[in-house]
Parts: sequence; C-alpha cells; structure tokens
Amino acid sequence: MISPIKVYIFILSFSLIHANESNYTAIDVMKKVLQAPKPTSSISEINLEIVRRKMGKTKRKTRAFLRYDKQYNSGNYSKKSLVKFLKPKSIYGTGLLTWIGADGSSDQWFFLPKLKVAKRVKSKEKGKSFMSTDFIYEDLESRGIDDDHYVIVGYEKIGEYTCVALLSKPIRNSAYWGKKIFVDQTLWQIRKIEYFSSESIISKTLFLNEIVNKGSYWLPTVLEMHKPNGNHTIMKLEAFKPDAVLDDEIFTESFLIQKN
Repeated sequence: MISPIKVYIFILSFSLIHANESNYTAIDVMKKVLQAPKPTSSISEINLEIVRRKMGKTKRKTRAFLRYDKQYNSGNYSKKSLVKFLKPKSIYGTGLLTWIGADGSSDQWFFLPKLKVAKRVKSKEKGKSFMSTDFIYEDLESRGIDDDHYVIVGYEKIGEYTCVALLSKPIRNSAYWGKKIFVDQTLWQIRKIEYFSSESIISKTLFLNEIVNKGSYWLPTVLEMHKPNGNHTIMKLEAFKPDAVLDDEIFTESFLIQKN
C-alpha cells in the first residue's frame, strides 16, 4: 500500500513543477506568442519540397519562392503578404497575394502566368490545397486572437521545451474543426500544431523546427506539414531580410501579375 506521505509528496512535487503553467490563461499564452518581437516587414527566400508516398514508392518535387510580408499598425489592414514562385521554370511567376483586414477579414488573389489575370480566391476555396502542397490557402493567412476561442488542455514535452497545449476552436469561418497548438514557455514560440477535421480526427500536423534568432527575432527556419498517409511538405527558409523597405505597390494585383 502506498503511504499517505508519499502521495502527499507526489502531489506537492507535481504542483511545484506546474506552478508556473497554472499562472497563465489560454489568452495570456496566445498574447505572449503574438507579442513576441516581429519585423515590420520582411523578405524571405524559401525552398519547398513536396513528398508523396504511394504503393511503397516515394516521389519528390522541389520548388522555390520569395515571400514579402508587411505589418500595418493603422488603417484598414493589419498585414499584407505576397508569394511569388521562382522555380521550377514551369511555374515561374505564379503568385498569391493576401490582405488581412484590421477587422480580421481576409482577401486573397491567385495568379497563374498562363491565365494572365489574378483570380480572387473565394471563401469556399480556402480549404483547398495550395500549389499541390499539404498547406491550404487558409494556412497562408494570419488569424487574429479574436478569430478563435482558446482553452488550455494540457502540457507536453517537445524536445527540451515544456509546451502548453491549447485547443483552438474557430469563431470566424475556418476550414478546420479546430487546432491543438503547442507553445513553448521559454521563447513563447509555437512548436507544433495539430489540425482537426472533426473532434476526433487529426487531418495533419505542422512541426515548426530549427527555431533560431535572426537579428532581434526568433523564427522557425523549417516547417514540416505531415499527413497520416505519409505525404508531407517541407518549407525551408534559405534567406531572411527583416525590416526591409517594401513599397505598398508590391502588395497589389498589378505587381502580382508582373513577369519579374
């Protein structure tokens, strides 16, 4: 029989270990994530690998793109971003323009060079795969803290970091039933996200790896989106220029459809 003293010591030890964890609400955790220093603008060069597994065989496709990001502290928009593909030659110039409104709304335009016109991405299309990857259009948007409801559901060790696990349920429209977000309590960086298509089904998992300090900013340099069937997509940050001077003209349809 386990003695009452040992039970008391166990409970006391558990309480001390998790004392800091209980001091935060789910919203506190997300605010710490969102309040971490971020560049007002940036240019990122990213290599993309798409891995497909079928009948014991593995196929890989590689791509490369530039991503431009700019934050806004006032006006009608909070963020704008532009993705333009560089490689392979067959998709050179393909791009995606995203505007995030100050009210949390979003607009996206997709451009295929052969069509020579930017097509607006409809709300019902934001759950579709982006460029045959394991990311969907919604994954390339930013969601505000008021767009979802958060609750702490546990803690998990990821590598050397103790992470608080948050269950996120959408308030604003989303392609997902919900997400489970794992935030480390040292750097307040997201280490993993599980995406749910229903309450009990995980449709895919995003791993945010190799988080490093670039100037004054911590950011993941490798993103891996994995599906249960073994298919996955890897995004690797090859170059990063924070606080770059970016003209607003970059985030327009006219710039999106330019050849260069």
